Amino acid sequence: MANYPNIFKPLQVNGIMLKNRIIAAPVSTYGFKVSPVEDVESIAAKARGGAALVILGSIPVDDKESMIMPEASSLMGFKQSLYNEELSAIHQYGAKASVQLQHCGFWAVPKDGANLVGPYTFDRTDDYYGNLKGILNNIGMGGKSIIGIDEAKMEKICDMFAQSALMAKQMGFDMIMLHFAHGWLPAQFLSPFFNKRKDEYGGSFENRIRFPIMIVERVRKAVGTDYPVDMRISATERIKGGIEVDETIEFIKRIEDKIDMVHISSGLDKFLRPTTYVESMSVYPHLINAIFAGKVKKAVKIPVVTVSGITEPDEAENLIAGGTVDAIALGRAFIADPEWVNKARHGVAENITPCLRCCSCYVVATEGISQGCAVNPQYGRKLRLAAQIKCAEEIKNVVIIGGGPAGMKAAVEAAKRGHRVVLFEKQKELGGLIRISDFDKGKIDMLNYKKHLIYQVTHSNITLKLGTEATPESVREINPDVVIVAIGSEPIKPRISGIDGDNVMDILQAHYDESALGKKTAIIGAGPAGCELALSLSGSGHEVLLIEQAEKIASAGNNLYRAAIEELFEDSDNITCLTKTICTEIGDHYVKVKEIGESGPDSAGERTYKADHVVYAVGMKPLKKQAEVFYGIADDTRIIGDCTAPRRINEASHEGFFAGLTL
Repeated sequence: MANYPNIFKPLQVNGIMLKNRIIAAPVSTYGFKVSPVEDVESIAAKARGGAALVILGSIPVDDKESMIMPEASSLMGFKQSLYNEELSAIHQYGAKASVQLQHCGFWAVPKDGANLVGPYTFDRTDDYYGNLKGILNNIGMGGKSIIGIDEAKMEKICDMFAQSALMAKQMGFDMIMLHFAHGWLPAQFLSPFFNKRKDEYGGSFENRIRFPIMIVERVRKAVGTDYPVDMRISATERIKGGIEVDETIEFIKRIEDKIDMVHISSGLDKFLRPTTYVESMSVYPHLINAIFAGKVKKAVKIPVVTVSGITEPDEAENLIAGGTVDAIALGRAFIADPEWVNKARHGVAENITPCLRCCSCYVVATEGISQGCAVNPQYGRKLRLAAQIKCAEEIKNVVIIGGGPAGMKAAVEAAKRGHRVVLFEKQKELGGLIRISDFDKGKIDMLNYKKHLIYQVTHSNITLKLGTEATPESVREINPDVVIVAIGSEPIKPRISGIDGDNVMDILQAHYDESALGKKTAIIGAGPAGCELALSLSGSGHEVLLIEQAEKIASAGNNLYRAAIEELFEDSDNITCLTKTICTEIGDHYVKVKEIGESGPDSAGERTYKADHVVYAVGMKPLKKQAEVFYGIADDTRIIGDCTAPRRINEASHEGFFAGLTL
C-alpha cells in the first residue's frame, strides 16, 4: 500500500464506501461461452483479487427488445439465479457489487416478435451510415426496420430501467450503472449523429437530452436518494458528427444531482473503427480516455472514473494522485490477472501479468472464434484446470530449448509444479522474437509482457543457460525426462531481384536498428509486423511505402486490430500502402512494383518508387528441422511455439503454459 497510497484510499459513493479506488469494469462473456460455474468463478476472481467494486456487464432492462445478444437475460429473466450466485461470490470476498443496465435500442437482438426501436423510424441497412464500416458477421447490422419511439413508449422504457434498478436493489446489489455510452439507446438520443428527430426530442442539445434525463429521473425515483446510481458514458463517439466532450460534460452537469459517479469512456460499438476505442488496441497509446475524464473531473463534484488503456499500477496511481480522476476501472486487465489489486497492494507489481490489449478475449474482434485471454490461459478454464495446478507427483528433469514466450511460459509452469528445469537460450537475453519491443515505442504492451515473463523466469527455480546454443549432445548430458523445444522461427526471404543488396534487411534486423534506415523506406509485406514497423518509422519522420500482395493489410490480426491500423495509417502523412501489388525488383535507391490483376501481375503496369532501404516482412519460417534433431533424447519430447508453425503471442503463451502444466 505504501507504493500506491492513492489507489488504496477508500472512496465514498453515496451511501457506500469502496475500500480502494480500483473497479472491475463491466465485461460481458458473450461469444466466449464459458460454463455457468466458470462464469461465476471469473466474477469471483475479481473480487477475490482485491477489486473494490465488481460490475456485471450488459444486463438488458427487459427480455424482449433491449438485448445485446440472444443469450442475454434481464435481472428478472432466466439468468436471475446466475446473477444471484455472482452477487454472492462478489460479497463473499468483501467487494461491492453493481450491475450495468442496458437498452440497445436499434442495435438490439429482439426476441418473441419484439420490434426494434430507436430515436426515429427508418430501415437500417449495412450501408446506411456511409463510410462507417460495420463489424463483420454481426447479426445486428443490416436489414432491420426501426420504429421511432413516441412518448408513450418512452414512458415504458423509463419504467424498464426503473424496474430493473429496483430489482437490483432488492436482489442486494450495492449500486447500479446506467449504460449511456457506446451508441446504445440513451446514446442514440444524445448523439447528433444518430438522433434525426424533428420534434422536441431531437435536433438541439436541449432536445436530445430530454429522454435520457427522463430515464435518469425515473431510476432515481425508483431506488430512492440513498442508493448509488453510477453511469458509463462516451465523452466522444470518435466519429464525425457524433457527440463530443463539451456536450457530454454539459449533460453530466445537468444530471449531477441525480447520479453518484460517472465512468468516462469513448468510442462507439457496432462500427469497426470507433469500436477500437471502446476496447483500445495495442497500437494506441495507454490512458486514451484520461484527457476526457480530466475535463469532466474539473467540471463536476461527483467521483469520476476513467477506463481503457490502463494496465499498470503506476498508471492508476499517477492518474488518481494527479487529480485527473477519483478511481480507475479495469476491464481486460482483470482478465489478464484477476489478482491485479492484491499484487499491487503487496508490493509485487512485477508479478502482475500485463494485458496485451490484443482483444483475443473479445468475440467482436475475433469474429466468434475467441480463445479467451492471450496471457492468461486459465481465464474461463480455472475450474477445469484446478486439479492439474498443483505440485507434480513425480519430479522430472525438464530441458527447455528456447527463451521466447512459449519457452519461458513452459519453464515457469514446470518449475511451479516442482520439476527441475534447465532453460537454454542461444542469445544472451531472454525474449525471443518479442525482443523487438525493446526498440519500438509503440510496443509498450509487448514490452511489459516480455519483462513480466523474464521476471517470472529469473525469480523461479530455473537453471538458465543464456548465450548457450543447445545441441543434442549437451541436452543428453543432462539426462532429461522431458525435452520441450521452442526455438522459434526466422524471417522468410522472398525471391526478388536485388533482395541480397546492402540496403535490404529482414523485419527483425530493421526493428533492432531502425536508426540505420534511410529517410525513404519500403516494406515488403503489410502483415502486422510490417504495419507496426511502418507506424514506428512514420512516427520518427520516415516516409514509408508498404507493398502488400493481398487485398487487405494486417490480415493475420483480428478485425479490430486491422481497423486500428487503418485508422492510424489514415492519420499519417508519411505512409503509402499499396495492396494487391508485388515487388519485382530492388535497386540501390528504388523498388519496382506491379499491381496484381485477376489474371496475375500486370505486365504493363510496372512502377518505380524511391527507397533508401528495403525491409522484407513476408512471414516467418518455423525452424522445424532444427527442432526435430532433439527427438530421441527423452521419452517425452514436445515441440511448441513458432518452431511448429508461425504463432501469435496468445498461441505461444497457451502452448507453453499447457506444456509446463501437463508434465
